[in-house]
Amino acid sequence: MQFKTTGTAKVRSVKCCVLFDRETGAIQHVHRVVTMEGVTEKTDAEIEARALKLAEDHGIKTKKVLITHVDAKAFATRARYKVDTKTRALMRIDSAAK
Repeated sequence: MQFKTTGTAKVRSVKCCVLFDRETGAIQHVHRVVTMEGVTEKTDAEIEARALKLAEDHGIKTKKVLITHVDAKAFATRARYKVDTKTRALMRIDSAAK
């Protein structure tokens, strides 16, 4: 993910929260939070609460999901992912056709 900013503001951090099916590891929702320098970072609990709210707003049944935090850079373009339900690690499962 690339970011463009104006002025002298710089990205302080990018956090990524993934909601996934507790049985299959299928990703249901991905929530990224970009924090600029000079702004207080959200806690993991705050990020999770927002991710759950947004997922619910999109009709995802959040009682059937688990949450993991992953490196935002872990998602490559043109690939599919799921979460290993035992380790909660992000797993690339294939590459999309080019």
